[in-house]
Amino acid sequence: MTILDLIDGWKREHPDELVFVGHLPARDPLFSELDPPPPPILRHRLAERGIDRFWRHQVQAITRIRRGTHTVVVAGTAAGKTLCYQIPIVESVLGDPPGTSLLLYPTKALAQDQLRSLLDLRIPELRPATYDGDTPVSERRRTRERANVVLTNPDMLHLGILPHHRGWEGFLRRLAYVVVDEMHTLRGVFGSHVALILRRLRRICDHYGSSPTFVFGSATIGNPDQLARALSGLEVELVDDDTSPRGEQWVALWNPAVVDEESNRRRSPLADATDLLCELVRRRIHTIVFTRSRKATELIYRWASERVGRDHIAPYRAGYLPSERRRVERRLFAGELLGVVATNALELGIDVGALDAAIVTTFPGTISAFRQQAGRAGRRRDESLVVLVAGEDALDQYFMTHPEELFRREPEAVVANPANPTILKEHLLCAAYERPVTLDDREVLGEGVEEAATELVAEGLLEVKGQALYWAGRHRPAGSVDIRSSGGPGYLVTCDGRPLAVLDESRVFRDAHPGAVYLHGGDTYLVERLDLRNREVQVVEAEVGYYTQPKEEKFLDVVEVEASAAVGSVLHLLGTLRVEAQVVAYQRRKLGSREVIETVPVDLPATSFVTQGIWFVFPEQVLAVAGVDPRDLPGALHAVEHAAIGMLPLLAVCDRWDLGGLSTPWHPATGGPCFFVYEAYPGGAGISPVAHRAGRSHLEATLQAVRDCPCRRGCPSCIQSPKCGNFNEPLSKPGAIALLEATLG
Repeated sequence: MTILDLIDGWKREHPDELVFVGHLPARDPLFSELDPPPPPILRHRLAERGIDRFWRHQVQAITRIRRGTHTVVVAGTAAGKTLCYQIPIVESVLGDPPGTSLLLYPTKALAQDQLRSLLDLRIPELRPATYDGDTPVSERRRTRERANVVLTNPDMLHLGILPHHRGWEGFLRRLAYVVVDEMHTLRGVFGSHVALILRRLRRICDHYGSSPTFVFGSATIGNPDQLARALSGLEVELVDDDTSPRGEQWVALWNPAVVDEESNRRRSPLADATDLLCELVRRRIHTIVFTRSRKATELIYRWASERVGRDHIAPYRAGYLPSERRRVERRLFAGELLGVVATNALELGIDVGALDAAIVTTFPGTISAFRQQAGRAGRRRDESLVVLVAGEDALDQYFMTHPEELFRREPEAVVANPANPTILKEHLLCAAYERPVTLDDREVLGEGVEEAATELVAEGLLEVKGQALYWAGRHRPAGSVDIRSSGGPGYLVTCDGRPLAVLDESRVFRDAHPGAVYLHGGDTYLVERLDLRNREVQVVEAEVGYYTQPKEEKFLDVVEVEASAAVGSVLHLLGTLRVEAQVVAYQRRKLGSREVIETVPVDLPATSFVTQGIWFVFPEQVLAVAGVDPRDLPGALHAVEHAAIGMLPLLAVCDRWDLGGLSTPWHPATGGPCFFVYEAYPGGAGISPVAHRAGRSHLEATLQAVRDCPCRRGCPSCIQSPKCGNFNEPLSKPGAIALLEATLG
């Protein structure tokens, strides 16, 4: 049976669920000559892999990297990005004098996969090694002294290499290349931390007299050269003409059936994804199912294994032992598995061989991530199938009603903000520990160094000696900096004294107040105590038939307006905001029906932070044209705010949980009706400038999402938000449509 036969069957049997089928034609490769060719031993090893010619984009990248140009290579899955830097690295190792290379990957699994690839070259002079949290202490010194290619991750560079750079002096003196792979994963707060870690690395390299060439590898995103400059602080050249071959691919959009017409609730996407997986496995079509959580991975695997057995399917996610993940990877590569259910841990470039189909269980948040997951199918130039199974989220339903947007829309911009003052101060302390900071470091660390240094000296964390700043603490500051979060040390979540997780300070009152239902690793817990003094959340395991939702009171103060523009008939502003929020109560709601069981007051302190945001101000004439009753205006603005937050990931690589919002019929800073969308991290992560530049397209997508949703009063697919601090009250869908139509004309 061909893929077209399978799709034709779905059209007959599931005409309501199969809402669209798209086709991507096959693409032939384009080759070019590499001049000079690789060294003879490397040519021989590549020929053993069946590589005797190079695609044109590979030649363009290798040529730039060889001459010392900082380079960004952007291409799809299986497009040979790895060879673009492997060849210059091997040539450097074989050179006189020989050079070293540092390779950064976002996951340990990807580093292990690339280590195998380098070892398979079997070049005696090439001595690669991983250096991460899994590296035994007994091997770490050997790696420092012997390895000439080190594969690690940003966390280990931050914690284990830069603070101990004297032990790496020989390696750093000869450092020729720094490779940052899967660059598109370095976004938001994490990307902002990594940007400053890379600047600290450049600073230490300069101290030892080296000036490495930076190479960035990325899936397709909207601003690869801009992101690489933000991460490294260096000028870069972009290679993004993907000339690798691609097989014919069919893309099906699958919207689960509506089970409740009144609320527009649909069948679970996990259930439909399970049905599709079982059908494909029975037809012996090698399939990968992507999910957005560990719990979803386990549920689909359990349901599917009950129906098709466990012999030919397996789950794959973070949290498993490395040996378990390697076993799944080997079985996939060997073709022994017909199905694998995975989180995005397998979205990245781990080589798992050929797969015929990919089922993407709910839209993964960005066009870039969707294309990356879709690229896992059809890696051997044969025809392949991709099925996007929609959830109830606004973005999922937007693509179900505007399927052409999934193919023609440009990938989103990925943003990082190394100027975030909170994050900059943390890394300035780390830099001062590594070697004294001087005014010359502004060129590497950024112009905000002077202001940050002044504050840190006043706080007693830095001290002035001569013309330099020194770390004034007793312990290494890097250990206190969590590069996955912003805003200070987090709260430790414990169960019976056993640590479970660390929660960001910015989310602890919302997600872990006393009485909250807390989910972790697929298990359910109840928060018994929130210890503010010791920054600890104490939970107990529990089986409950409800979930909790906090009620939050907010106030926003406009600190500074940085830009303004007209979008249709409203004013669109960008600037700095002070956000004050306080959780004052929470509701218990029944699972499934969402019926309110009770509302419970809580007594928690208010939190305050400064961040970036955008806001829209509605003049009187827009309200008059819209004809919104003044009594409905709060609900109309609230609905627009929710929908706008839900649609912003179309434009910038972010998640609705990265954002907050506030709407009001009158605000002292604007003198009238407005709504705000702000970044939910102190200092911001760089999302707001992207959102401001895309003001009109943002509101147009918001209007389409609300207007095209078939529900009558509003639902999670358009104006209801899972994180609303006011229990999704009040909301007016007709008012939101009227306001947006009047705004956009």
